Amino acid sequence: MEILSLFLVMVQAVPDSSAQGHGWQGNQYLQGNLLQQAQKSYEQGLTQYQDGRSPDGIYYGLQNNLGIALHGQGDLDGAEQAFNEAVSTASGPPDLTRSLYNAGNSAFSAQANERALEHYRRALLADPQNEDARFNYEYVKRLQQQQEEEQQNQEQGDQGQDQQNQEQESQGEQNQNEQSQDEQNQQNQEQQSQDQQQEQQQEPSPDEEQPRQTPMSRAEAERILQALENEEKELLREVQKAEGRPRRVTKDW
Repeated sequence: MEILSLFLVMVQAVPDSSAQGHGWQGNQYLQGNLLQQAQKSYEQGLTQYQDGRSPDGIYYGLQNNLGIALHGQGDLDGAEQAFNEAVSTASGPPDLTRSLYNAGNSAFSAQANERALEHYRRALLADPQNEDARFNYEYVKRLQQQQEEEQQNQEQGDQGQDQQNQEQESQGEQNQNEQSQDEQNQQNQEQQSQDQQQEQQQEPSPDEEQPRQTPMSRAEAERILQALENEEKELLREVQKAEGRPRRVTKDW
């Protein structure tokens, strides 16, 4: 349901150049939805108070109705300011409630719900039986509570999403670390296998002659030669003994 309309203050007078006449002319324009002309008429009527004239009921009506003309043109801040000026010069509870109610509507249209609620609250304090102000106050209050709940749910959802993202990021880092460790272990195993193969290739076969690591000394060479000479002499003596023995003669018959 939409917020109710604004309340107009009627100024009954014949057209003339006085503040009251401009107010009457502005009302005629306003009722014909000629908002710019209405605004101009009300502003002309207010110029009558620029020379120090004290605000009165006409001044109140001009400010209130100027707010309606501005509101209709979308100048919500200007409208609320005009209504507040009317509130300051209201002569009694009916006028006070009317302008506070109008100010609340402009604030609500400007999405300033806190200010709107304050204007409606003051209107109800001035006239507790005003059903329009009560309806708008309850409407905006429920709307504000609904918006707060939606905002809280959104924040909780964002927090939950952030936590989920953090958990996923942490799990991803853990998986990456495990993968890196597995790759490192595999590389170490491959390196160890390569090292073992190289060692096996470098080790000589048992059947192969091992190369001498250090050169033979002169003393070692002389001992080897002496041993060879001794073996030859012993072998010669054995041969000579064998030749001196009598041979068995085999009969040939």
